[in-house]
Amino acid sequence: MCQVPEGARWGVLLHPPNSQQPQEQAELRLVLFVSFWIGQATLHAALAYLRRLPGRIRVVGVVTDDPISPQARISLRKRAWSLMSEEERLAVKLRLVRTALEAGIPVYTGEVKTPGFRRVLAAWQPDAIITCGFGQVLDRAILDTAPQGAYNCHPTDLANGHGAGPSPWADMEARGVTHTVWSVHRMTEEVDAGPVIGRSAPINLADAAGRLVREPRAFVYKILAPICWMALCLIDSLVRARPGPLRRLDLDSGMPAALRRQLLQPIGPDWQDTQVPVPGDAEFAGLLNRPASRIMEDIAAG
Repeated sequence: MCQVPEGARWGVLLHPPNSQQPQEQAELRLVLFVSFWIGQATLHAALAYLRRLPGRIRVVGVVTDDPISPQARISLRKRAWSLMSEEERLAVKLRLVRTALEAGIPVYTGEVKTPGFRRVLAAWQPDAIITCGFGQVLDRAILDTAPQGAYNCHPTDLANGHGAGPSPWADMEARGVTHTVWSVHRMTEEVDAGPVIGRSAPINLADAAGRLVREPRAFVYKILAPICWMALCLIDSLVRARPGPLRRLDLDSGMPAALRRQLLQPIGPDWQDTQVPVPGDAEFAGLLNRPASRIMEDIAAG
């Protein structure tokens, strides 16, 4: 079943045929605003977390971009969607939508700053919001819906003033650097301007000769690697921090050694074979073995 919320100029609200998520009260109600491959990886992490650690979270809604609709205002030409044909954009969108619906999660593909969507979001009753790759600016009415806060994942070093906005690759080219990080920040109405609470390990975007790879898609493929770990840490810390917001996020403790090595390796000639990651045993072992003292420090910082 689908419907068009009041005021939406594009997109629809899609309801799953049946919910496969546990209906009992979860510790954390989560809404994901996610798009593109990086959004798919974030969704994979959230679904893996709720399946492996039942009762801790419930993903009550997914919001994603429509990169096909001519009415959509998602900065398409400035973002990674511009690297794709329309056929590929549609395939990426449908894969994410299908993944969510098959997990029993409603999906919205339209305009968010409307009366209709605000009512949808209020009905979902999120405790927290996580965004990754989403192309619309969230206003105060949306951000205030989540009492535990809204958190964005962005693939540049925001804490040092680098790469805010929809074109992180262009920022790297302009500065002539070969490494980046993922930043997790609490969201405000200003794009990528909220306080940074966590940073990933460095990600090498150079080739074997130490030169920045001049292919934007290689950038997108390489930054996929740590997303599942980052999302798992963020979700787990939000569960543990309830009811308060997070003001610090440890992304280092427990990080699988193989993942850390992967991030530091140069981009090889086979980079186009990269797949959207799904978290596995190594990530969950690292997550569950994170020192309790570090987790409590993050919570106490809030």
